[in-house]
Amino acid sequence: MRSHSNFLNGTKPNHIRLLKSALLLGTMSLIPQGAAMAQVGEPQDTSEVLSDDPNTIIVTGEIARTIENSLEAKRQLDVIGDAIVGEDIGDLPDLSVAETLERIVGVTSDRFKGGASELSIRGLGAFLGSSYINGREVSSGSDGRDVNFGQFPSELINGAIIYKSQQASFIEGGVSGVIELQTLRPLDYGKQRIQIQALGGYSDYEDRVVDGDPFNYRLTASYVDQFKLGDGDIGIAIGGQLRRDTAPEDIYTSSSTYRPCNTIEGVDQSNNCAFDTDANGVPNGASDQFYFVSNQYIYRAQATEANRDAILGAVQYAPTPNLEINLDAQYSYRDDIEERANLVVADGRRDIVPLVISETGALLNWTGETRLENQTVYRQRTEEYVGLGGNIEWRTGPLILAIDGAYSQTKRRQDELDMRIRTNRRVLYEIDKRGLNVPNLILTDVSAVEANTGLAFDLDNHDIYDNGARARRRLENIDDEIMAFRFDATYEMGGFIDSLQAGVRYGDRFRLHDDGIDSFNAATGEFGGSLPLVAGYDSRGAIDARQDFFIVDDLYEGADTPIEGLTFATWDARALFAALTGGPDVGLPGDGVSTRSPDDAEVTEKTYAGYVQANFDTQFGSVPARGNVGVRVIRTDITSVGISSDLETAPDPQDPNSLIITRVGEPTVNTETNDFTNVLPSANLILELAPDKLLRLAAYRAIARPDQEALSAGLDFDNEADLGDLGSIVSASGNPFLEPLKSWNADVSFEWYAGPTTSLAIAGYAKQLSTGFRTDVTPLTLIVDGAPQQVVIGRTVNSDDKSRLLGFEVSAQHKFDFGVGFQASYNFADSNFEFPDPTVVSGNAIADFTQPANIPGYSKHTMNATAFYETSNFSARVAYKWRSDYFKPFRTTQNRFTEDQGFLDFSASYDILNNLQLRFQVLNILDEPNVFYRPTRDNLAQSDYSGTRYFLGLRGRF
Repeated sequence: MRSHSNFLNGTKPNHIRLLKSALLLGTMSLIPQGAAMAQVGEPQDTSEVLSDDPNTIIVTGEIARTIENSLEAKRQLDVIGDAIVGEDIGDLPDLSVAETLERIVGVTSDRFKGGASELSIRGLGAFLGSSYINGREVSSGSDGRDVNFGQFPSELINGAIIYKSQQASFIEGGVSGVIELQTLRPLDYGKQRIQIQALGGYSDYEDRVVDGDPFNYRLTASYVDQFKLGDGDIGIAIGGQLRRDTAPEDIYTSSSTYRPCNTIEGVDQSNNCAFDTDANGVPNGASDQFYFVSNQYIYRAQATEANRDAILGAVQYAPTPNLEINLDAQYSYRDDIEERANLVVADGRRDIVPLVISETGALLNWTGETRLENQTVYRQRTEEYVGLGGNIEWRTGPLILAIDGAYSQTKRRQDELDMRIRTNRRVLYEIDKRGLNVPNLILTDVSAVEANTGLAFDLDNHDIYDNGARARRRLENIDDEIMAFRFDATYEMGGFIDSLQAGVRYGDRFRLHDDGIDSFNAATGEFGGSLPLVAGYDSRGAIDARQDFFIVDDLYEGADTPIEGLTFATWDARALFAALTGGPDVGLPGDGVSTRSPDDAEVTEKTYAGYVQANFDTQFGSVPARGNVGVRVIRTDITSVGISSDLETAPDPQDPNSLIITRVGEPTVNTETNDFTNVLPSANLILELAPDKLLRLAAYRAIARPDQEALSAGLDFDNEADLGDLGSIVSASGNPFLEPLKSWNADVSFEWYAGPTTSLAIAGYAKQLSTGFRTDVTPLTLIVDGAPQQVVIGRTVNSDDKSRLLGFEVSAQHKFDFGVGFQASYNFADSNFEFPDPTVVSGNAIADFTQPANIPGYSKHTMNATAFYETSNFSARVAYKWRSDYFKPFRTTQNRFTEDQGFLDFSASYDILNNLQLRFQVLNILDEPNVFYRPTRDNLAQSDYSGTRYFLGLRGRF
């Protein structure tokens, strides 16, 4: 078992026009190494050809040059794809690579804290795609393989290519496609450049945070140069960014567990709703229709900090014309802090009277009885990413050999302080979700609280909360580490078979999710539950931690809701924790204390791959043709380590309807292994129907690997919910025997390059998914209170179900002579894939009550539209990005769906001097929220509002 930290501390091108040399060589560094080798050659100096050719159109304007470069890169690809390539470093105007990539045909993002992060190709979700930087896998601190592209500053990335069909030399893993980022190769760049950019930002949401700073900044600098070294040449490139920011959000959310109910309780029944059946399993509850109820409903305000630092570097050394050595490195560090104030309807199931229920069981309007819980939370999350790569490429006659090594590591650490206090008596309430993204909360009777405290009811009065004091510390660590080596050979032949390629690759990916590190009790040496309190909320320290203000002015200002402006009592989180527990470090495990628990996931994935590929360049009659045919074979070995332990339960003294679970005894290690082999043939054909028209055809088999978390042999324990039985608390984290989703694919694309900045492309694709997923409901025996007890859990398993996915995309772009231009794309995908809900709650499989989801991240419709205007020294662009609703899973919890989203952004630049540019940008002009539903598509579960952001700055080049 590995150690871990315990806690936070082508072929030859055949086309009419030659590329600019910088673009050609820059694009080569984009292509995965096996593909790049087929295009290795001496740089072609095209400047004289371009200047002497009377038919050459000189493109001016930063946006237009980027379009020209991107179209030429797309045109040269040996597979179906798209590209975005800047004329120079720093030309991509967006604040992160994710925003840049969103402008590529068929690419959509998953928005997080107001910015783009994880990306999807053709609306098919990050799950079906794969992501690389300089041809290498990227580790991830998220809950799966999804790469947070927000960690890469767009100012330091020269471009990207989206491969939408596959060839044998590509690393496996992309059913929908492959996203590849390019960092600069300094010798190919060919000139000295110093660039400095400073941006100041303003957030209107942060301006509402009391004592918040609405102004933020980011500083970016880069240096590129080349030198003679002996008989060869060496180039260096280095760039860095400092970013000091905030990520404010107004949030409504609920617990991740919804259960079906069919009872009608009513006031003073003191019952939690349930799903009642007779002895034959026939529902016999008082309600004619079942409905879903959450354990808690949460209204949240928060103050944040979000800092990012990044550095990228590269060394390119050519000691001889036949030998080239490339080294590159990337490093990023992020530090996010959130201070949350939550007002919680804590007894979400108690005495429910459903008033309006949708056809799918979504509870839209109801009354109930609950204690009001006030939660104070402080969470700090750090994430450190390191990427290292080296490549040696050697040519001898017609033979080209390349060796590549890569290392990527992400470490995420989270420390969360969680305190609560609640009313000693319950209030009567009504919640109405109908037509709202933030439900209306009406307190209909608060007399019991007033009688108990002797105070007039006021949510802002700290003294009405006088029961159930609790403090916990929750730590969570994620380590994701990838080490990979590959060897590739290309033999150039000429003739019909232009070249032959072959290669092997070994990859070792290790992921540890050390979860459930809840509140280490130094007195007992155990984890779990709450920390012992040395003082209460009525102590001097806790009273001093009271705040006489609400942390956000006009909460939910961006939402159309009757409770806009909601306030309630708040405390300083860190001061309150220290007062209640006796110090800021209480609950941290000491050195040498193991934090392993049944919640953890530890998965090692080793892959052994080999491929052969023939590249051809010929003519079919009078039609030039090129392409490739090949096969890739991959063996995968999975080792998953799970931890088990005995459990003890006890009634919560503050709530007899809830259980406190404690893990006891020595943990037991359970190791499960799995292996499988995939064979992936592929073929690509490009026909040059005319000098400006290409027809591409592709057929290939591809796989999409499950997230590592889905391969866990561990268990999940829900220690936060107000639950009444063990079976609803324990669930499976994953299944080590899950295998990749397999797909046969056929693609066709017609591309018309009518001019340097004008194109029209139409593509169609069909995918036959030969693997599916289903929920397997099985019993699990745990030792509870010294005796075996059986609980029913659900886990996701592979099925033999087949499904299909059909789609098409259309894209067009043009710049008129008077400076106005547009880019537009639309993608449609239709799938009958089924992903049933994987959870079981109190013996009820949620899949029996809900319709299955589709492919994770799949949107039926996606659209990008950009209009721009530019002259030689001024440019302005407005971009709108929209996608229809999609399934967004979170670990192995109940299926979660995201509402359709449309984001409008604006950017502009003006060249004050030849080497000095003024830049301006506005993000999320429409204040579009993220809205989630669970476990049905109409059952509102969460809404996040992040507001509009403005940026103004200068870029200097020397």
